[in-house]
Amino acid sequence: AETLALRMQRESDNALELARLLEADPRVAVVHYPGLESHPQHTLATELFRAYGALLSFELKPEIDCFDYLNHLKLAINATHLGDTRTLVIPVAHTIFFEMGPERRAEMGIVDSLIRVSVGIEDTEDLLQDFANALNQY
Repeated sequence: AETLALRMQRESDNALELARLLEADPRVAVVHYPGLESHPQHTLATELFRAYGALLSFELKPEIDCFDYLNHLKLAINATHLGDTRTLVIPVAHTIFFEMGPERRAEMGIVDSLIRVSVGIEDTEDLLQDFANALNQY
């Protein structure tokens, strides 16, 4: 608890940098993160919060298999947990919302390429390089 504020700030800073990197990449269809000016609730989030948080999600372009992409990550860990000091990733449609079936997921806007990221406190450049290196496989 003594270091929570420091960890949350680092996680939020890392998440914003990662969201910016992903948003700028043509192999990423969309990034969902309120810290990005492109996010529909960016203005509201800016008014309400000191930082935008450590959770984000992004959709790869349909031609990129999310499992293959996740397998190229070296630093990020495939796990369902949230709020760790390490960056955790999970393919949303195939895990959290799997039992809903493809039709219900489509109604909710959950595509097969959606990846949730719980960003950790790793060195920012190491984190960005990991996600960029995985994208560079395509």
